[in-house]
Amino acid sequence: MDSGFVTISILVLAGFFLLVVWFFRKMARGEISMGSHIALLVLLAAMLLVPFAMNFSAHLISSIEHRSDHSEEVSSQRGDY
Repeated sequence: MDSGFVTISILVLAGFFLLVVWFFRKMARGEISMGSHIALLVLLAAMLLVPFAMNFSAHLISSIEHRSDHSEEVSSQRGDY
């Protein structure tokens, strides 16, 4: 995975999070009317998807950092010979 993919995926996840926040603000103001069962379903989906998205982005960032640390170690070991 390159850093461009990580950047795009983090931006998409942040956009999804902002969309969820925007939706719940509109619902709290009464601009969007829906039944309680639909509101609970949307809340459940948000509670499941937002932490998953945050965990996914953390794994992407961690894999990029470990890859760069590994390449630095390999290049320093080659110079020692």
